[in-house]
Amino acid sequence: MNVLNLKMFIKIVETGSISKAAELMNISQSALSQQLRAMELEIGTRLFERNYNGVVPTDTGKIVSHYATEITSSYDRMFLDISNSQNQNKTIHIMANPCVYSYALPCTLYHVKNNYPQYTLQIEVMSSQNIEEKITKGQADMGIIIGKPKDKNLSSKKVFTDRFCLVAGEKMEVADQLSSEELYHYPLLMLVKNQKTRQLMDKSLVKNGIQIGRLHIPYTLESTESIKLSAINGFGLAFLPYMAIKKELYHKQLRIIECPGLEFENDYYSIKRSGDVPASPESAKLIKYIEKILKDTIC
Repeated sequence: MNVLNLKMFIKIVETGSISKAAELMNISQSALSQQLRAMELEIGTRLFERNYNGVVPTDTGKIVSHYATEITSSYDRMFLDISNSQNQNKTIHIMANPCVYSYALPCTLYHVKNNYPQYTLQIEVMSSQNIEEKITKGQADMGIIIGKPKDKNLSSKKVFTDRFCLVAGEKMEVADQLSSEELYHYPLLMLVKNQKTRQLMDKSLVKNGIQIGRLHIPYTLESTESIKLSAINGFGLAFLPYMAIKKELYHKQLRIIECPGLEFENDYYSIKRSGDVPASPESAKLIKYIEKILKDTIC
C-alpha cells in the first residue's frame, strides 16, 4: 500500500463514487477498482458498501479513511516544507468558508501579496465544518470560519464581525419595514440546515422570538450566492451577510427591509491547530498580518 493508493481511497470517500474518483484522478475506472481490490486484499476485508447514491465506507473503511488522511497530509506537508526551505518562494495554505472566500479575501490577498511577494497563497473554499476537520488534521496553515470552532483543541481568534440584513429584490412588493409577526407572511429563502451559517441564523431567530416552524420557507439552497440571486429575482426575502450584498445595494438590485428586533451579527474566526509551529517566523508573521488586516480590507 502506497501514498497514491491512500489518496485514491480518500478521493472515493470524498466523492462517494468510484467512477467520479477515477475521473478526478485521471485514471480508468477499472484500474481504480483493481487498486481498491488490492487494498481490500491487503487489509483483509471490504472497505466500501454500495448504496443507491454510490459507495460509502464500511466501519473498517472509516478507520482507513481517518489514518489515510493523516498519512497523506503529513506526506504532502513534508514536501511543502522541504520546498519552502529550499526556495525563496514559500507557500501558505488557507482554507475559507464560501462567504469569506468570495467577498472578504480577494482584496485582502491583494494587500498580502504587495507586502509578502515571496509567498504563494494557496486558497481553498469549503464549509466551516470541513475546515475545522481539515485544520485539526494539519491539512492547512490557517482556516477562516463563521462562528467559534467546536473543536476545543483548535486555537482561534476573532478577525471580523459582519451583520446580516433582511433584504428583498427591488421589484418585490413588500414594505420597507416589517414586524416580526409580518415576517411569517412572506416566503423566506434559507440555506440548507446542515450549514453552520443556517444553524447560527436559526439560533439567532429563536433567540429573538421567531418560531422557525411558522416561517414560510418554500425551499432551501446550498449557497449564499444562489439565495442572493433568488432574492434579486423577487422569489422571497432573505437574511444575507452585508459583505455579500454591498454591490447589489449600490446598484439597487436589493434593498434592506427593516425588522426591529431582528438585527443579527456573526463573528468570523481564524483557526489553527494548537501548538502548530509555522515553517518559519516569517510565515507566522504573515498569518498574524492577515488576521490583523482582514476586517479593514473586505472588498
